[in-house]
Amino acid sequence: MKAIVVRPPNVGAEVKDVDLHEPVLPGRVRIRTLYTGICGTDRGIVGGKITFARPPDNSGELILGHEGLGVVEEVGEGVTHLKKGDLVVPVVRRGCGVCLNCRIGRQDFCETGNFVEAGIRGLNGFMREEFVDSASYLVKVPRAIADIAVLTEPLSNVVKAVGQVIHIQKRMLWTCGDSSYECRNAFVVGTGPIGTFFSLMFATYGFNVYMLNRRDPSPAESVIAETIDATFYNTSKGYAELPKADVVVDTSGYPSAFIPLLGKMNKNSILVLFGTSSNDSAKVDAELVTSIVENNIAVVGSVNASKEDFAEAVNYLTMWKERYGGLLNKMITSVISPEQATEALMKKPSGEIKTVIKWS
Repeated sequence: MKAIVVRPPNVGAEVKDVDLHEPVLPGRVRIRTLYTGICGTDRGIVGGKITFARPPDNSGELILGHEGLGVVEEVGEGVTHLKKGDLVVPVVRRGCGVCLNCRIGRQDFCETGNFVEAGIRGLNGFMREEFVDSASYLVKVPRAIADIAVLTEPLSNVVKAVGQVIHIQKRMLWTCGDSSYECRNAFVVGTGPIGTFFSLMFATYGFNVYMLNRRDPSPAESVIAETIDATFYNTSKGYAELPKADVVVDTSGYPSAFIPLLGKMNKNSILVLFGTSSNDSAKVDAELVTSIVENNIAVVGSVNASKEDFAEAVNYLTMWKERYGGLLNKMITSVISPEQATEALMKKPSGEIKTVIKWS
């Protein structure tokens, strides 16, 4: 079986044949991989920059990939909700089995830190021709979105984060006078797939959306912004023309990209930190801290997603395809072979929103 293998913390990735001898035991399913997505986490692992990446126990190699879409080839005894031919997306994080959150399927809020994540830490991922997985970690996907369902995993993380925004902001009356969010402004820093999904989510909720980057939009980004009625804003020109924000979401991980925006935040607003990076800094002084306190600004970090969030992401993809037609296909800017993936994993292609690997 062909797979893309890494050896963290070493730099580089390799396409090689592996034989894992994975039988289809009761409760498990064999899946033939169709597509896997490439994201910043994958590139961080390949580049040796993500220190928590690790192979499974008693192995020196990790099969990469946590954004997967596959088709069921075989089901084990006791599996009743899936059958051969079904399209499925696998959940990434698997719980510690000890804390309450993990025992009720909310391993995205694991309290021990002893979880594993497919293709990232302690568990082989989905950049391979096939894999066997527990049916409980698989989300069924309708064939109507087969062309974009590989985007389910990144969207699931956004679904979770936006849900936290709405939940936290119930600390007060935050909707507009007509009970909508049409008077609220959402700034999304970064216009990659995660940033694009945040923009789509907030637009769906009715927010006025501003897609922020340090450059002008690519042609695909221009189409996306225009279609969802968002404003693409080049922050290299300064911030003076921006209105006040009720939500700021940072997907870049660069403090220098979002710290300057804190002065543009309304009272009772919320800052969501989603992106991670390195080698960047910005000054946070006592005056800024005082402003956050005095203006009731909430700050929340968000990572990962539960199976519930994956299922909800499938619903959003289905709805958006009906509403926007082929808009989401524009997010997939490149489809490559496994052999081409090693180069794409080392260096982000120019103009990329999302690169996916086609396996079959």
